[in-house]
Amino acid sequence: MHCMDWKNKLLSFGATLTVFCLLLCGCGGEEKQTIQFFAMDTVMQMTAYGDNAQDGLAQARDTVETLAVMLDAQKKDSALSRLHSGDTVSTFIQYPLNMAKHISRLTDGALDISLYNLTDAWGFYTKAYRVPEPVEIQQLLDKKGQWDIDGNVYTCTEGTKLDLGSLAKGYAAAKAVETLRNCGVHSAIFSLGGNVQTLGQKPDGSDWTVAVTDPLSPQDTVGNLHVGECAVVTSGSYQRNFTRDGKTYHHILDPKTGCPADSGLLSVTVLCEDGTAADGLSTALFVLGAEQTAALYKTTDIPFEALLITEEKEIWMTEGLSALFEQTNETYAPAKILP
Repeated sequence: MHCMDWKNKLLSFGATLTVFCLLLCGCGGEEKQTIQFFAMDTVMQMTAYGDNAQDGLAQARDTVETLAVMLDAQKKDSALSRLHSGDTVSTFIQYPLNMAKHISRLTDGALDISLYNLTDAWGFYTKAYRVPEPVEIQQLLDKKGQWDIDGNVYTCTEGTKLDLGSLAKGYAAAKAVETLRNCGVHSAIFSLGGNVQTLGQKPDGSDWTVAVTDPLSPQDTVGNLHVGECAVVTSGSYQRNFTRDGKTYHHILDPKTGCPADSGLLSVTVLCEDGTAADGLSTALFVLGAEQTAALYKTTDIPFEALLITEEKEIWMTEGLSALFEQTNETYAPAKILP
């Protein structure tokens, strides 16, 4: 990305962050430090409080930037791209790979990190957008490859190419929080694209307020979540898409069809203690849709809460969000609990 593009993104991000992402008023008297930078194809903002905030944020940024390089599927020399069958996997990559494998199993393959070639065919990496022919999609599905990780040993079929983009920001945010905690910081909030990660409570002991974007009007919100320490991650059709012949195609592909997921949802927001799991689940639940999300919520071994916005302008949420979500947008029907 050119320097001027990066600066313009920062200016735009700074102008809209308060409205769209985080409401940080009333944070007490502790010293506040904030940094902004560009990584993982998005502008990131980190805010921390306390005597060690400045040093902690510098080290947290280093953590994110290091992981951004290691997990970049588009860089041929990244740690992820250099994985070959039989390799011993670096400890920095083991966790997101194992989480991807676990969520894929829980969701009957709704999360699939081996769709790199399909995503590339649609043009979502290069922004040279196109609609592949059905025969091309099927060919890419047929040869997308298989992979596995057992302990720290990675195996795959020839031609397998992985993309951890559906978990990378969540994982990076979780590791950045770990870095801050090790630096003695106990109150912080990050915004990494569609990912929000908090550390502790606000300095005054109150909850953080995280706004949920209106997918039909992304400059607006549908309401606020009042949360303690957790990850809040949103996946939506509005985040990356293009239009051809009057039809809009988004970047969240259904692994079964190779096409943009058609589950009746516009966005999924997941709240989870584990940032990596929250990131992966937000993608998987978008593919699954409301009915299967409700079923998974009752059976999963990964505790999570979710808020789903449908194409019919309905808001559905899991039971645990009823005390945390405050709806502010009256163009949507009042939020309901998933059955």
